[in-house]
Amino acid sequence: MSLPKAFVVPEFETLLSEYIQAAVAYCAKSDTDKAQLLHQAMTNDGELLAQVTQAFVLKRVAEIREQNHQALQMFRKFVTESDMVDLLALQYGLKRQILTPSDNSIFPPKPAIMESDASLLQRFDLAPYQFHTTGTRMGYKFHALTLDERPLIKIESEPDAVVMRYEFQHLNRPMPVKDAMPKMLVPNSGKVCVAVLSREHPQGIASAALLKRVADYLQRDDIAQESDEITTKSAAPKLYRIVATVYTGSDPSSHVDKAQAEQAAWALAEKRHKLNGIVDREEVAHILYELGAKRAKVHEPAADVICQWDQAPYCTEVIIDVRGD
Repeated sequence: MSLPKAFVVPEFETLLSEYIQAAVAYCAKSDTDKAQLLHQAMTNDGELLAQVTQAFVLKRVAEIREQNHQALQMFRKFVTESDMVDLLALQYGLKRQILTPSDNSIFPPKPAIMESDASLLQRFDLAPYQFHTTGTRMGYKFHALTLDERPLIKIESEPDAVVMRYEFQHLNRPMPVKDAMPKMLVPNSGKVCVAVLSREHPQGIASAALLKRVADYLQRDDIAQESDEITTKSAAPKLYRIVATVYTGSDPSSHVDKAQAEQAAWALAEKRHKLNGIVDREEVAHILYELGAKRAKVHEPAADVICQWDQAPYCTEVIIDVRGD
C-alpha cells in the first residue's frame, strides 16, 4: 500500500520553487522592479539570500517528514513505535502482556519481558471479533490469546437491588498462550476443538493445566456460544533442522558472518513457530542471500515443512557452513 497523498513529502526542488514564487509574488504587489531583483537573488546559488532560503526549505522538508511520520503512527498499517502500538491497542482495551515477570530480588533487577509489537498488533487485528463472542474462528483465537483478560461478571440479588460485580483477574502473571487455532471436527456438529501453542514449553506443548484454563475461559457464559461444545488440545510440534551451505566465492563484497547467518535462521524459525505454519526452503535461502551470499544451498529441511491446523514447526538445530569457494 502506497502512502496517501496527504502524507507524501514534497520534493526539495518543488517546494523551493513554490517558496520563491510566493515571495516574489508578494513583493510584486508593491514593487515589480524589486520583485525581479528578488527573483534573481533567490535563484542564484552564489547569493546569500538563495542559500538561506534553501536552508529553510531543507528544514521545512525535514519537519514535514517528521510530522507525517508522527501522524502515520495513528494508523495500524504504518505504526512502528512501541508506545504508539500500546496507544493503538487501547482502542479495544488491550494491554501489552507479560511473558516473563520481573525479578527485583536480584541485583541488578531483572526487568519483565513483554509481548512484542507484532504479537500485540495481531491481537489488535483480532479484537473486533470479540464482539461475536466465540462464534467465529477469529473469535476463538482472540479470546484464547487474551486469556483471563475479560473480567468475571457476577449478578447478585439483594432486597430492593440488583448488584453487578466485576472481578478482574491478576494480569501480572505470564501469558502462556502463544497461538491458538480452532477447528470444527465434524461439520455442523458444534464440536469445536481449539489447538493451543504454549510458551511454557520450548516446543509449544501445552500442559493439562493450561488446556483446562483455556477451555474454562472459552466456555464462560459471556463468551461461549450455547450451541458449541468446546474442547482443547495441545499443539503437536513438527521437528526439523536448518542445515545450509553458504558460498561467498572469495569475494569481499559477498562476505557472510557465520554467527549472523545462524542468528537470522533462528529468527526465521521463531517467526514461523505458529500453528498451521509453513517453513519454505526458498525463504531460508532468501535470508542467506540477503546477508550477501553469492550462492546458498539448503540441505535441510529436505522439503517444505507444512503443518496442519494443530501442528507447529519447531526447529531443533541450525547449522550454517560458510565457504569461500
